[in-house]
Amino acid sequence: MKKSLFGIALVMAAVVLLAVACSKEKDDKDPKNQKVAVLLPDAAILPRWGIDKSNLEKAMTAYGFNTTFYVAPETSEGAALQVEQLRKAINEGVKYIVVTSIDYKTINESGLLEQHPDVKVVCHDRIIIDNPYIAYISSADTREVGRTQAMFLLNHFHSSGKSSMTLEILQGPQTDYNAKGYYEGAMDLLRKYIDEKKLIVKSGKTEYKDVKGDSWSVEAQKKAMKSRLTSYGTGECPDMVLAATDNAAQGAIAALEEAGITAMPVITGQDNAALSQTYIQNGKQTMTIDKNLKDMAYNTALIINSLISESPVQTSQSIPVGTITIPVLYSRISVMTIDSY
Repeated sequence: MKKSLFGIALVMAAVVLLAVACSKEKDDKDPKNQKVAVLLPDAAILPRWGIDKSNLEKAMTAYGFNTTFYVAPETSEGAALQVEQLRKAINEGVKYIVVTSIDYKTINESGLLEQHPDVKVVCHDRIIIDNPYIAYISSADTREVGRTQAMFLLNHFHSSGKSSMTLEILQGPQTDYNAKGYYEGAMDLLRKYIDEKKLIVKSGKTEYKDVKGDSWSVEAQKKAMKSRLTSYGTGECPDMVLAATDNAAQGAIAALEEAGITAMPVITGQDNAALSQTYIQNGKQTMTIDKNLKDMAYNTALIINSLISESPVQTSQSIPVGTITIPVLYSRISVMTIDSY
């Protein structure tokens, strides 16, 4: 009888332990029991980061995540601060982290992701390259953004009936790997026309090392445009400006207005910023790319939810990011012109 009771007790204990284990596993996959950290640049240089933060707050809340948000300025000091924010989140036991990097190299050099391979990291919009510890990317297709801007310019060139037109190129800093993606996508289409002198870049600045800006700030882009204008005569300007973002477009417009230009060239953009919408309606900027930031935020939250629940993510594709390949979920892009508002 004693042996029988002892055996029953062992079975019951095993059942309890199994139930506890199953309950813990279930709790581990419950989004409400998981901490999520979101690291973003502040909105001082690019107002869109404030929009992204708002969209991500709503998306994370919709999934019920316990989310902490961190922001840092888009400066070298801000890049170092972002690393400390990442370290803090990891030290507090956060296993799911969303990062829009201020400087992807600074994050890689910190070695934090390598030291904590159990932490799942999702890049939101901006890509961190050459880091095998990035789980997913939620973004728009950067090369497609560049190609779309270039196609817009080429359509304008072909419809003009001219044998050649002048062009200048404004891109972002190398701390943002996306900037190079925009450039490469655009040059996939423009390079042939530049080589054939159908598109003439009077400044001679066509390579990425020459067209990248000091930052995405309007002032830095204005400075870059003023430099380009030294290759033109008084009162002259290029026929077209490939401005990678709305900040670049706004910087170009500021430089052109300061130079006394009243009839603006064809100017591209990206982000569908409020000021650029006004500029498009007023005829100062010609177009912008809307990256559907709400979709991007919900894509990011969906990826986090899938990682927590260990369910598959229906990604768009896997893309080469430096020396490695990472799955990506793309949000759609749309061309916005004066007819869009």
